[in-house]
Amino acid sequence: MSIGFTLLGDVTIRSRGAELAPGSPRQRCVLALLLIDVNRPVSAQTLLTRVWGDDVPPRAMASLYSYVSRLRALRSDPADAERWDIVRTPAGYVLRTDSSAVDLFRFRSLVEQARGANDPREAEISYGRALALWQGEPLAGLRSPWLDAYRLTLAEEHQRARLDYYELLLNRGRHVDLVQPLAALAAEQPLDEQVAHLHMLALYRTGQPAAALTAYEQLRQRLVERLGTDPGPQLQQLHQRILVFDDALAAPAAEAPERRTPRQLPASPSGFVGRDDALRLLDAREGRADDTAPDVRVIAGMAGVGKSWLALRWAHQHADEFPDGQLYAQLNGFSPSVRPTDPGDVLHLFLMALGAAESELPADTEGRAALYRTLMARRKMLVVLDNARDSAQVVPLLPGTPGCRTLVTSRNRLSSLKVRAGADIVGLGVLSAAESSRLLASRAGDDRAASEPALRDIVRWCAGLPLALDIAAAHADGLPGASLDQLAQDLRDPSARLDVLDTGDVSVSLRVLFAASHAALDAEPARVFGLLGLLPHQDVSLAALAHFIERDPTRTLRTMRVLEEACLVRQHRPGRYQMHDLIRLYAEEQATGLTAVQRDRHTRRLVGFYVCTAQAAHRVLEPHRTAQDPPALGDPGPAPLAFGDAQAALAWFDAEYACLQEVIAIAEQRGMRLELCRLTWALHTFRWRRGLFEESIRAWYTALDAATGLDDPSLTAHTRQRLGVALAQAGRYDEALPHLDEALERFRADGGTAGLTRTHHSLAEVHVRINAYERALPHFAQALEGYRALGDQVGESNILNGTGWALARLGRYASGEAHCLQALPLLQIHEDGEGQAATWDTLAYIARRTGRTSRALDAYQQALTHFQAIGNANREADTWASLGDMHADAGEHDAARRAWATALALYRDQGRAAEAREVTERLAARTEP
Repeated sequence: MSIGFTLLGDVTIRSRGAELAPGSPRQRCVLALLLIDVNRPVSAQTLLTRVWGDDVPPRAMASLYSYVSRLRALRSDPADAERWDIVRTPAGYVLRTDSSAVDLFRFRSLVEQARGANDPREAEISYGRALALWQGEPLAGLRSPWLDAYRLTLAEEHQRARLDYYELLLNRGRHVDLVQPLAALAAEQPLDEQVAHLHMLALYRTGQPAAALTAYEQLRQRLVERLGTDPGPQLQQLHQRILVFDDALAAPAAEAPERRTPRQLPASPSGFVGRDDALRLLDAREGRADDTAPDVRVIAGMAGVGKSWLALRWAHQHADEFPDGQLYAQLNGFSPSVRPTDPGDVLHLFLMALGAAESELPADTEGRAALYRTLMARRKMLVVLDNARDSAQVVPLLPGTPGCRTLVTSRNRLSSLKVRAGADIVGLGVLSAAESSRLLASRAGDDRAASEPALRDIVRWCAGLPLALDIAAAHADGLPGASLDQLAQDLRDPSARLDVLDTGDVSVSLRVLFAASHAALDAEPARVFGLLGLLPHQDVSLAALAHFIERDPTRTLRTMRVLEEACLVRQHRPGRYQMHDLIRLYAEEQATGLTAVQRDRHTRRLVGFYVCTAQAAHRVLEPHRTAQDPPALGDPGPAPLAFGDAQAALAWFDAEYACLQEVIAIAEQRGMRLELCRLTWALHTFRWRRGLFEESIRAWYTALDAATGLDDPSLTAHTRQRLGVALAQAGRYDEALPHLDEALERFRADGGTAGLTRTHHSLAEVHVRINAYERALPHFAQALEGYRALGDQVGESNILNGTGWALARLGRYASGEAHCLQALPLLQIHEDGEGQAATWDTLAYIARRTGRTSRALDAYQQALTHFQAIGNANREADTWASLGDMHADAGEHDAARRAWATALALYRDQGRAAEAREVTERLAARTEP
């Protein structure tokens, strides 16, 4: 029952497992009086008299109105409003509710059932349940003349019920169990002859006739001293029968206790699919640190992932391994409509299932847990605790000795159970695509799944979540093909997906289940979860999150651990987090509740993080090529992360590249033109080194539009020059030259030395690539002059290398080598790995052409080492191809094939089809040494 009222102890209201505060003592008096006469009117004057007695103060009626109003206000839950109310009628106030919700009336009903029962066992159970309702003095803490008198009436009812219960137990041969409680009762009621009668009989039947006679003599003396009378005839007769050891007083044979083997598991799930790894983990017994400890397994995972499904599957498969039975409890840890089950209530049910008498049950949870562990000792049982909220709910329900196994399912990982109980945690993920298809096929039919393409789309959009697949299958049941197509189309729409995956039943609505997990969080994790819906990408780093949510990394880590523990996020790699697609959609819905100002602030912080960090990483990759960047790009602020070397910077770009793409899309959508330009510049070197030419070109076209929109001619010209470079790097020279020529004219008009120099450099490189070496040399000369004017020795060195390459291609090897040897020391001084690699590559080419094979191989190896050190996979592939050619020329066919094979793999990774074809042809032509 989800509403309950107590009078047999403290006066309380319990709603769905939680206790409501009924207010001040007098307000509780009003509640108690209305409950005593539940569903019957009590006049205001009667209430005043019963609360205040004969001395009713002048403002008592106003206080009464206030008390009633406050009591009604406790019905804040709509469900409570339907279950109870206080209404005013012409005859007075009436508290309307089911009388069984009041412990006093349940007590009276159970006592009546016990007294009318034909089966002594049923009577014992009813008495036990009735007496267990008493939690101390009735109407505790409340005082008024009327209540004091009524409390005595209740005490008499309690006493009669207890004595009837004890008499029943004596008649069933349970005298051993009664000696102590009757001795205690005799001490409380030293003049009560009925209590003495039962006490003496229990003592006699336990082989203590002398103690029974002593008890009689003590009672007789008290009666004489206090009342001047002897015991009554019935007690005197019992005394005489004990003196003569009357055989009729002998104890009846005790009834053999009923042995019950609980089999509480719900039905085994049908259509079970997959989960082989998880089942193996549940099967595993080896490797446990302590075989003498209880065996506890926690199945943890997000809502709808099939935790209960798995637990029941395993439990039914292994039920015969637990001959003493199986206990099952639904703990309602995350139920959208019911409060978490109190472990004390679960223990009550478990103890009854284990054969404990109601009268044996301690009132408190700790006492019940101790009795539970006692009864579970030396048994071999399986306990399934489904949908636990937290470890505190589970710990009292764990057996204390080996031989039993406990399976716990929860949306929380319950990591503290690993510490407190040595639990093994089985993290449950989503189903694979193949398993998802099998599950849907089992629901929709194998033939239909094979013939309906829409079902394959439905599998995809359910993202491996078993509950989502079940809901989709329920929707699909009976639909014709055209309607299935519509269902798949609806699921494809992210804004409608959670609506589609809803049956109208809150217990199987994904949105409601996710909301329950969200609601269970404390304030800060709940706030952060809502913010995660603003993120444009699935994968996010701790550093980005800290900047995004405006918290330091340590605090952010604590919060993310809470969300990870709640199975709302997953740390799929150290320091990086993901959400399931459907949880992400729910988080996005929560983010719509933020104000426009909040959304804008956090989005700008996210973009700012990636702008600042990408620029910092770019500066580490290209420390010598960023000094002449356009002033408009400026410094956006301190970077949240620092990078020790190029490898660290490249690793960050690799990890964050998908996120950076999404952030660039946000910047474009929100018109953040300067941030978009900054990100495009920062990513250029990374894209070049990773061979991402087409992506680079698209990015530079977008950046050119953004720069034009900023109305900054200098930035626009620089961006156009970079677009030309990107086009040239992709081999699209005819498209590159017009952009470079236009940039050159703009820089000439503006007198921008840096831009002019860079553009001459780029034009020279393009002409080299189209084999127009003579046309390249003047541009190299102009660029050399410019870099020297700017004092840029790295730029100067790279121009010397470029010139050397052009000269070498023209057959002027000596002059070309001289230029390269002039460049190399400067590049080494400035530790420019890119420039050194390119220069060694040129020297290798010259050595090869001039017949110095050993020197050429050494130079190519130097180039390869530098390209690998800076992570330039693009040029690394070219160098492997050249090395393969060198080895082939030297007759070293095995080495040639290895080098070409390495080059081929890199070309394929980079999507460089033309180069891959060329190397493939070389490999095919060299099948024989």
